[in-house]
Amino acid sequence: MFPDPKSKSADLFARAAAVMPGANTRHMITFGPYIVYGERGEGCRLTDVDGEVYLDWVNNFSTQIHGYGFPPILEAVRAQVEKMICCILPSEPEVELAELLVERIPGVEQVRFTNSGTEAMMVAIKGARGVTGRSMIAKAEGGYHGQYDLVEASFLPTPDNWGPEDRPAAPPFARGTPQSLLDQVVVYPFNDTERTLALLEAHAHELACVVIDPIPARLGFSPARVDYLQALRDFCTRHGVILIFDEVFCNRAGFHGAQGRLGVTPDLTVMGKIIGGGFPIGAVGGRREAMSAFDNLAGPLKVSHSGTFTANPVSMVAGLASMRHLKPEVFERLERQGQRLRAGITGKVDALGLDMRANGLASMTSLQFFREPASSYREFHRKSGEGYLQRMQQLHRLMLQEGVLMATRGMMIGSTPMTDADIDETVERTGRALARFAEVPAAA
Repeated sequence: MFPDPKSKSADLFARAAAVMPGANTRHMITFGPYIVYGERGEGCRLTDVDGEVYLDWVNNFSTQIHGYGFPPILEAVRAQVEKMICCILPSEPEVELAELLVERIPGVEQVRFTNSGTEAMMVAIKGARGVTGRSMIAKAEGGYHGQYDLVEASFLPTPDNWGPEDRPAAPPFARGTPQSLLDQVVVYPFNDTERTLALLEAHAHELACVVIDPIPARLGFSPARVDYLQALRDFCTRHGVILIFDEVFCNRAGFHGAQGRLGVTPDLTVMGKIIGGGFPIGAVGGRREAMSAFDNLAGPLKVSHSGTFTANPVSMVAGLASMRHLKPEVFERLERQGQRLRAGITGKVDALGLDMRANGLASMTSLQFFREPASSYREFHRKSGEGYLQRMQQLHRLMLQEGVLMATRGMMIGSTPMTDADIDETVERTGRALARFAEVPAAA
């Protein structure tokens, strides 16, 4: 049982520390005293190198919406690899996946593919600048939009650097980020219509785009108010600013994505994760006018976009297989199971008298250390209290010991192979972890 200093995972972690800074390649998965190493997956369960089996509620940060070993994806990938892994020429599956996204997502009339969500966001911002001829962007305070220093401004700010409530600062996330770059970012308070519009209006003729995740993971999947999103939509329409929805994560909110669920349509949509069937992918889609910056057939090219592995055939066929099996009734079942999970965990929390909640929407759940939902980043930060991350890491360890793999910040993401019995088993295991958490909340 974790932690075991004699385990194969502990040994691999020690070996990794000699050849990788931080002993791994993804900071978001780090936990102590070592990281567990995965070996194989089947359905909704993941087995580590020591033979321990976990109910997987991370699903590679939601890319594995069909879990592990989904036959249609395996068959499509196997057939494609035998024919061609990649080449300089485009392939038919690229067209087919683009057609599927155009058909499903309300704000998407054309698509360009990338290799990750981060890359897709970079390309979307370049496209917005190309269309408008402006350079500044606006983003919500605390929002995560990939590892791109421009949009990392105001990612995980603290009271020490987040500035006034009506004029949030744009603190850098990475040391050494140029101030000249940060000066290109307007940070607005999420879900605060009056203050947001005042900030945006002050920079209306400098803004290329307004970027927002309509159902942010960092807020525990509490969605933006529809009237707030509509106010952003109206502002952008009035001033010729490109409205970008970051749906890399929340595209799994429904058959028509987050925008279809919430009823507000952006100019550009950034996608990733579930559209690749577990393979590297990202995409920028949008209205023809907003996508015109990339069109080299209609006139002078405004923004160049390419990439060695962009729209590689393996990711395209895996994405097609994944998306074709995500029909409306599948999203409905995932949502029912998400509600079942949250209700079950809430029952355990109530029985133990813990000051916690299981927040979320559809197949996306977040455990939080407060009772009433937070509607903004600052409210989330204040309600979470001192030592939030340390307490969540403690709960993460207890969940791991009970055979439940969740993200280190309390995120739990469902997948299609999960049954109601798997949900109930997760609730029982989580209940045991919470009971231990309640007994020794300060344990390391």
